[in-house]
Amino acid sequence: MTAIQVSVKNGGKSYPVEVDLDEPGLTFKMQIFSVTNVPPERQKVLLKGGKLQDDSDLSKFNLKPNQSIMVLGTPAEQTLVEKPKETVKFVEDLSPEDQKFSAQDQPSGLVNLGNTCYLNSSLQTLFDIKEVRDELGKLSQNSLQTSIDKTLVFHLKELFEKMDKKKQQITPLNFLSSLRLTFPQFSERGEQGFYKQQDAEEAYSQILNTIIGRFPNLRNYFEIDMKTSTKCLETDEEPTIGHEEALKLSCHINIHTNFLRDGLQSDMKEKIEKHNDILDKNCEYQITRTITRLPKYLTVHFVRFFWKRETGKKSKILRKVQFPFKLDVTDLLDESVKEDMIKARESIHKVEKMNEDERITFKKVKPSQELTAREQYAKKREELADLKKKWLDNFNKSLPEGFDSSSGENLSPLYELNAIIAHQGSSADSGHYQAFIKDPDDLDAERWYKFNDDKVTVVTKEKIQSLAGGSEGDSALILLYKGVGLS
Repeated sequence: MTAIQVSVKNGGKSYPVEVDLDEPGLTFKMQIFSVTNVPPERQKVLLKGGKLQDDSDLSKFNLKPNQSIMVLGTPAEQTLVEKPKETVKFVEDLSPEDQKFSAQDQPSGLVNLGNTCYLNSSLQTLFDIKEVRDELGKLSQNSLQTSIDKTLVFHLKELFEKMDKKKQQITPLNFLSSLRLTFPQFSERGEQGFYKQQDAEEAYSQILNTIIGRFPNLRNYFEIDMKTSTKCLETDEEPTIGHEEALKLSCHINIHTNFLRDGLQSDMKEKIEKHNDILDKNCEYQITRTITRLPKYLTVHFVRFFWKRETGKKSKILRKVQFPFKLDVTDLLDESVKEDMIKARESIHKVEKMNEDERITFKKVKPSQELTAREQYAKKREELADLKKKWLDNFNKSLPEGFDSSSGENLSPLYELNAIIAHQGSSADSGHYQAFIKDPDDLDAERWYKFNDDKVTVVTKEKIQSLAGGSEGDSALILLYKGVGLS
């Protein structure tokens, strides 16, 4: 990777940006967008050598280290959470608190500290997991014993506490420093001395493993148990039965992968070569995996990056692979658990129909015209909390008697999509990462938060569907699913 740092100027402000000269013009435009909020289609980038196009070869513009680059264009307007409709009231009739009231309640953004979008998107996804926040909240500094805990887990606790207060921008400097101290791979620098872009999946996995190491009970919420059957394809031997555990499912992408389901099913089978004692030679074996236990949170990794010897970096598979908002993994289950899980699935479908009827009724209720905006907002929040509790009670009644939710297990094969980490660009070592998190208070499940570092906006399901890939634009890298009906 040939990278230099330049200074992008827009609207009277300057922003440092590390440019990979091996990337196309669109990647540079996306980086400009991440710091200026000027969409690529509005950008006019003033460079000697011609107009910057999406497919421009950056190496031909003769860019120099610390060169100033002027960008013309107006930032995109942020889509904010809508306020409840207010009745007509005179300002002088409102209390001082009501006069200052705003229903905007957006989550916090994280400042990019120089190619740290991979980290920011991973942190936003982990912050969305209630059990992780709860365990960190119980942690006291006196309970820490090891240097890893002191430098990473406690700084994560501090960071999440700040994010929980929903401030506009938070600088995760302490956590970044402890991450680089704990995992030197994230301290790698380029030829110019700047910190390199890193793989968000590696950051997400390293941080999650560290958290689980500190709170072992959390493993139950993420761990997938599988039965393995290893069969020699050159003999009539009975297959060897074994057991595996994993914290994620992988979806490798090839020319036959059009849907997430295709990739998941393909990855449950694997061919290897190993020595066969009967034939006294190396033989081909097939390993078949089936799931015997599902966790509350199911992490799915799109394996989009592969090492390309010609360029010396991890290149990206741009193929479009569609994924569902509701995921049913029945086809991946072992026969020993399939029947019970199908029964649980049928029970959940009945509850979903019941909850849908209640959602429609709730949406029809009009706000009282006698209440102030603050009172309307508070009342709506209270009613929403009551409705969600009622929904959860409905789901709990459908579960087997004696089921303990603290087991971290999902008794059905049904999941709903909660979060995504997406990547822009053609290489894992460059480009830009963003996180997309579903708004838990949107009963229609149409509204998602887009975390572009410290810029937080609202997007619809149509944008999420576009993350299936097929270009150098946003492509889903990590999907975080949550078991349907679990609190």
